This record gives sequence, C-alpha cells and structure tokens, in this order.
Amino acid sequence: MANPPQSSDEVFQALAHALSPDQTHRQHSLDLLQRWATMPGYYSFLVSVFTQREGVPREIRLQAAVQFKNGLDKYWRRGAPNGISAEEKDSIRPRLLEMVDERDHVLAVAVASSIAKVAGYDYDQDWKVLPHALLSSLQTGLSHPDPATGRLVLARTLLFLHAVIKALSAKRMPRGRANMMRLAEMLFSSLRQLYEQVLQQAVQRLQAEGLAASESDVGAPEEIESAMLAFKTLQYLLLYGCTDSHMAAEARDFFTTSLSTFQSLLTLRLTLLQSSQTVSASPRLTFLTRHVIKFGKMYRTLLRDFPGRFADMGVSDRILELYYQIVLGAVADVRNNVSDDVTALYPTRLVVQALLLVKSLLGDWDGRAPLEPPEGFVEQFTDLLVKQLLPLRQDDLEKWQEDPEEWMNEEEMERWEFDLRPCAENVLKALASVQREKVGPILVQLLQSVANPQTMDELLLKEAVYTAVGRSPSELEPYIPFEDWLRNTLAAECAGTDPTYRIIRRRVAWLLGQWVGEDIAGSSRPQIYSLLVHLLGRNDSTDTAIRLTAARSLAKCDTWDFDRTVFVPLLPKAIEEIVQLLSEVSLTDSKMRLNETLGVVIDRVSPEIAPYAEQLAVILTQLWQAADENHFQASVLVTFTKLAEALDAGSQVLQSQACPIIRYSVDPSQPAHVYLNEDGLELWQILLRRSSSLSAEMLSLLPILVTLLGTGMDILPRCLLVLESYLLLDATAVLSLCANGVFTAVHDLLDGLKLEAVKVILHALNTVFQLAPPATWAGPLDASGCFAAFVKAISANDHSALIVSKYLCSISRIILASPEAFHTLVAATASRLNATPDQILELVMTQFIERLDNLSQGAQRKLVALALAQLVATVNPVILGRMADLVSLWSSVLAQTEESESGDADLYHYEDYQSDVEQDWTETLETKRRQEMQRRDPIRASNLKMVIRQKLGEAQALNGGDEAFRQQWLDPSKVDSLLVEDLVNRLEGRLAG
Repeated sequence: MANPPQSSDEVFQALAHALSPDQTHRQHSLDLLQRWATMPGYYSFLVSVFTQREGVPREIRLQAAVQFKNGLDKYWRRGAPNGISAEEKDSIRPRLLEMVDERDHVLAVAVASSIAKVAGYDYDQDWKVLPHALLSSLQTGLSHPDPATGRLVLARTLLFLHAVIKALSAKRMPRGRANMMRLAEMLFSSLRQLYEQVLQQAVQRLQAEGLAASESDVGAPEEIESAMLAFKTLQYLLLYGCTDSHMAAEARDFFTTSLSTFQSLLTLRLTLLQSSQTVSASPRLTFLTRHVIKFGKMYRTLLRDFPGRFADMGVSDRILELYYQIVLGAVADVRNNVSDDVTALYPTRLVVQALLLVKSLLGDWDGRAPLEPPEGFVEQFTDLLVKQLLPLRQDDLEKWQEDPEEWMNEEEMERWEFDLRPCAENVLKALASVQREKVGPILVQLLQSVANPQTMDELLLKEAVYTAVGRSPSELEPYIPFEDWLRNTLAAECAGTDPTYRIIRRRVAWLLGQWVGEDIAGSSRPQIYSLLVHLLGRNDSTDTAIRLTAARSLAKCDTWDFDRTVFVPLLPKAIEEIVQLLSEVSLTDSKMRLNETLGVVIDRVSPEIAPYAEQLAVILTQLWQAADENHFQASVLVTFTKLAEALDAGSQVLQSQACPIIRYSVDPSQPAHVYLNEDGLELWQILLRRSSSLSAEMLSLLPILVTLLGTGMDILPRCLLVLESYLLLDATAVLSLCANGVFTAVHDLLDGLKLEAVKVILHALNTVFQLAPPATWAGPLDASGCFAAFVKAISANDHSALIVSKYLCSISRIILASPEAFHTLVAATASRLNATPDQILELVMTQFIERLDNLSQGAQRKLVALALAQLVATVNPVILGRMADLVSLWSSVLAQTEESESGDADLYHYEDYQSDVEQDWTETLETKRRQEMQRRDPIRASNLKMVIRQKLGEAQALNGGDEAFRQQWLDPSKVDSLLVEDLVNRLEGRLAG
C-alpha cells in the first residue's frame, strides 16, 4: 500500500515518470498515481503542479490538469468513497480561478472543464461566490493597464464562465432550473453589456487590420474570440435561464437585436473576404465564422425546444428573410461560393444551417406551419432547391467515375445535417409534406420541362427533378400518374445504353425503390421487379453504381403486397447478380447492403429459394469468414436465419455451415459474443425446430449449450428453449451426453431466482421428465443436488406460493415418470439433508395437500392429483396416513371438470400450464413433436377417475384387501364417511361437478 504524497514535488516526479519512454517507469508511475487518487492531499498537489508557471514543463502541467479533471467525477461528489475532504476542496476552488491569465490555451480548456465539473457539484451550496468572482475577473480584464494581458484575462474568464453555464444549463431538474434562473438574473445584463463592448472592439480591429493578425498579436486571444464566448454564454442564459416573466423583456430585446448584429457580422465577413487578394484560415476568420454560425444555432434551438417563446419574439419573418438571403447568395455560384472551408464566402455549415432554419420556419414534419410564407415563396424556394442544390456536381461525377462503390456508400449515408445536397433533399421532402398543394404542381411542371434533355446540364437537372420526385412519393402521388410514367418513360430509360444517360438510370433505379411501397397499381409491380433485376445485371445499360442502387431498391420491395408468383421467374437472375456483385465489392457497407437484399429476396420467395440453398449457404459462410466487424457478422446471421426459415424442413442441409458460425456467435470466451449471441441463438433454435433428427454437427454444440446454461445471463430463457428443442428431437441421446452438466448448471442457477426465471427453468426440466427415461436423469438429478433444491424450495418460508407451486408441479412430473425413481430420490435427499426418508416424504405430502388451492389452473390440479394417486399404491404409513386429505383433494379436483374417456377436457387446452413460457406459433416439425408430447401427457392422456380407482385398488391389494384397507386407513374415526361416499360416487360416475 503506497503512502500518501507528501509534497507537490513528489507528485511532479511521478507525473514526469508517467511520461517516460521507459515502459517500466511509465507503468509504475501510472499505478502510483492511481493509488494516490484515493488519498488526502493528492488533488491539492496536482493543482500546485499545473498552476506553477515557471520551471514546470508544459506536458507535465497538462498531465496534472488532466489527472485532476479525470478524478473529479469519482472523488469530488459528496459521499464518494475516498472522496476529497471539504477542507481540501475549499483550498482548491479559488486556486482554479487564479488561472484566468493562463497563456496555454489547451491547459486553460482543461481547467475550464474542471471548474465546470466542480460548479456542477458545489455552485449553489459551497461555491456561491463563483459568479461574482468571474464577474470581478471580467472587470479586471476590461480595465487592465496592459491591453494584451487584459485581453488574455477576459478571454480566459469568458472561457471559464461559458464552461460553467453550459454545465449548469444541462441540469433540468427543478433545482437546476432555479439555479439557471438566478444566474441569468445575476449575469445577463452585465454580460450583454460586456459582449456589446467587446464586439465593437473586435469589429473595429477587423475593419482596421483585416483578417490576418499582426505579428505582435500571434498567439494572443482576439477580441472576436472573447465576443464569441460571451455570446455563447448569453445563449445558454437566454435559453435556460431567462424563463421568468421579469426577464422576458430583456431576453426579447437581446434576441431581436441579435438579428441586426448577425446581419452586420455576416456582411462584414463577406466584405473582408471579397476585398482580400488572398485569404488564409486565420484565427480571426475562424472565430468570426464560428460566431456567425452561433446565431443560427441559437435561433434553431429556441425554435425547436421552445416554440412558444420563439413565437413571442415576433421575428420569424425577419429570420426567414435573413437566412433565405444566405441561401440565395450561396446558390448564385455554388461551385465557387460554397465549400466546407472557413475561407469560403458561404461555408457549407452556414448554408446547411440556413436551409434547416427555413425548413423549420415553414413547418417541418409535424404539419404545423409556424410561419405563413409570403406569396410565391414556396414555389420560388422549391424551384431553387431543385435547380440549384439538387443537381450532381462535377466532383460527384468524378468520384463516381473513380470509385463508384465508395461514392455509392457516401450517397447512402445520413448526411443531411452536414452536407449541402442531402440537406436540400431533406428540406424539399419536408416542404412537400406541409405545402404539397404548392410543391406538387411545380414538380410536375419541372418533370415535364426536363423530358428531353439536350445538354449535360439539362441531363443533370433531369436527374435532380427525379430526385425530388423520389423523395416525396406519398405527397406527389395525387399529382403524378406513376403507372403511366413508369410504362411510357421510366421503362425505356432503364433499357437504354447511352453512357451519358447512366446518371438517369441510377436515379430511376433509386426512384423505383422509393415508390414501390406506395399505393400503386398491382399491375405496376411486375414491371418494377423486372426493371430492378435488369438494372442489377451486368449489361451495357448498367455500371457498379447502378447495380448497387438497384440492389438497394430491390430490398425495398419488401412490401405487404409483394407478388411472389410474379417475382419467381426473375429469381435465378436476381440471385446470380446479387451473388456476383457480392464477389465484386470490397467495402463492408456494400456487402452489408447486398446481404440485406439477399435476405429480403429469401424471405419473400420462401420455399422457392430451395434450389439455391447450398450455393447461398457457401456464400454466407464466405461472407462470415471475411467479416471483420460485429454488425456485419450479425447481418450474415440474420440472413442465414431467413434462409433456414424459408427452407423449413429442408434446412437440415445448412447445419454443416451454420454450426461453426453458431458456435462462434454464442461462445462466451469470444469477445464478439455479446453482440452476436442473440442472433446466433435464434439461428440455432430455428434449425433445431425444423430438423427431423439430431445431426452430428448439432450434437457437437451441446457442450457450449451447457456452458451457456451455467452463465445465467439474460439469454438463459432462449438457451433453455434450445435445450427443449434438443430434448424433443432425442431426449435419451441428449441426456446421455450432457445430463450431469445440465443439472449442475440448473442447480447453480435456482437459488434466489424470481418467479419468471423459475418458470422457464422448471419448464425445461419438466420436458426432461416427460420425454426421457428416468434412468437417464434420476442419477444426475440427485448428484447435482437439484432434487434436494426442489425439497428446500417447497419448504422455504421466503418463497412465494406461486414459486412453490411450480416446484410441486415438477415433483409431480417426476412421480408420474417413475414413482420408484421418486422414492429413490427421496431416500438420497434424506441422507443429503440429514433427515429420514419418511420426514422428506411427509414434507412433500404436506406441501401437496396444503398448496392445492395455490394451483389455479385445472391442468396443474389434475397433475398433482395424478401424482398423489401414483403414490397411494403403497404400504407406507406416511402416505396412507394422509388418506383423509387425499380423499378430499381428489373429490375437489374431480368436481372441477368433466373428462372424456381418454382423460382430456377443454379446460386443459385453455389452461395449459406450459403456456407460462414463450410459444413458437410457426408450424414446424417441432410443432408436431410438441403436439405429440402434449397428446401423450398424462394430464390429457389419463382419465383421473380411472387412475385413482386403479391405484386405490392396488393399495387395497397391498394392504390385505378391501375390507382390511377400509378398516385401517378409511375408518370413520380417521376419514369422514361422507367424504369417502362423495369420492366413491364420483369415481363410479354417479356424481359430477
């Protein structure tokens, strides 16, 4: 055990060694620092290291700051084990605020994060002076005699203040909201005044000096950086603090004034960029650009999270006008004006933000338009989106040409919040959703105008119009006669071989996938399937991008009205091309999408996939072996499962390929099992349920099943169902291989489980008792201690009546399977529990009799009655001494239902006690096996009256005949003669109900 550090020098040395290139020194020091983290004084010494400006290397200061920050979540909070003492905290807080003149920006950011964490724990109780201290520091920065030092103090204080307010604004419980309201009241006015002052200074400097910083200012904080930090802090205060009515006027004034500020900064930025001969990404330009973008973030957040407050501001039309002007400026020359670069006139992020704001202002997805647009605006905006922002650009075509697979994967990504063209598509889709009466007709006009393109630009526009139409099929269905368009135009465009028309063919392949799920005429579907399979093929009309798009659209044909009979003739070609394409692509995303398409085809054609089953199994195995990502492996498992389901009883041919995959997926020793075990178990179960016999491959998986049973994980219910599937196939063979392991695993699980877990475990064991000869399970049941656990469970005072009833039903199953095995187990358990067999037997009998009323289902009550009838054929006085209780119990159960001669009754169909466990309603071979097991179940196959009569007769014979038995065990002094008469009448059919 290490001693606590005695000085900051000692901590300094440990930090220095933690950065050593020597692995031994480094690991020893890191271990030492970790032990010190729980000791008093350590965090104070860390602060001493990173607050020391002279003589301490930068990397050690940074390491100390990081170690300090990382320990706060564990050791600063109240009540934390080995937490930092209150006295040490009191000494640390003011020292953190002394860092307001720290020149190293990275270190200052780390300190800001630490201050924010501490504020999150302490602000409203132990650090109430924090906002006042930061305000005082701001004034120091503003009035400092050295301008450079003043700018540094101002920037760092604003950095700290922003981190604190951001952290506190995330606390949305009532106490956190109250804190934000107090902070807003305390800080908002002063901070706003400071912001306006610093922003004015920043603008003056930008106007006088331009975007490039002078040599003397390199590395020093800029006023524009401080202005941006102040604005970001004001934004949080406005959104989450200025919620009280008395702050509303000031908040509204700041919000409305911000529009003029935003417009002037945007104009200044454009002017500076346009007037500069050469522009580089200077810090001034970076902070100016980020500041301009922060305005839009504030507007979007208020509109999204607080629409009522946004509406009260009364500036929706002004915001729409400002941001629409940004869009107009950007699209005037998209190629030269817009790029993902800070030096662009219109950075992509700003234009995307403008588009999303316009979308939200016009109504977004909820059908509620907060702003009624000006006359003609929607039509103009739609036209602009389609003609200026949706067309592919030259760099798209070049990427397509160079690497169509990579380009296609980029096209499939969800990039609409970051990239211009996907954003425009999303905005147009939202616009069509809320303004369909205006958008629909203009898109129809555009569709007509691009019917016969003559130039490349016209062809690109046609592709853009098709994109717009494909994005909103539901909205455009009333305006576009899709069936006629498909028959007269799209089919011909798919068949063409003109290389320049490939961009249209790819878009048509995509468009068909978008429209196939709509309420289109059934007669159109055969043509859609045929066109997609054609475009999926290797021919003069396609290339890799078109084929991948067609495959993706084919997956979208997974609709409720899929026409299997129409698709089956296309199946050979579809399978061939998908498999071929799988062998050609190299990217995981491409393979996953093709695998998904393959799964959809398999699922939809079902039994028709049989001729291709072995080929597909090989392909899927190869995909699995080549997969190096868990999500891809999971997708292969899903497709394998669909193939097994489609083949049904023929799926046994897949087991040689599937079993190694299952083994890897569920093996707890494999790190990937946490991602794959659910899908692996599903495939395993589906193959077993459709098997006619147990193959060697399936038997080889039994050891891993026993291992899984012993882990007790969340997958236990599914593992037990897999075990049941094995038992239903060949219980004797299965138990001969793994009975000891199964019962040992179950014994380790049973103690302390709740009802739901007990039900599924005992259900599996009941299947063992029903299907397998007692010789295969009686010994392991005793050796594992399971039967002893049953006995303990039924006698435990802390178990619920429902849990005890489940154990009693399992003991009943054992008795029905073999009364001899039951008595042997009782004797062995008596020795194990330091009791006599009669004591154990008495306990079991008592629980059966006293718990009958806890058995609510008729099937369960009959089960217990049958088991007790089996036991009564004996000379054992423990059993026969309970005849009074047995007579009453049997009469009660017989009164509940009328059975057929075979013993079956409607009651047992509706109250089958096996219904506690998940049922598989799919008709499989296992369904028949379960039905056969249920048909032979004594609950349905035995007539209770006949069994009781028979066993009572055997008991009489064993005990000296009818008269002797009556005198000894049914004497009126022991058993009420009316109860005996009632039972006799029921057994002879003279009394029912």
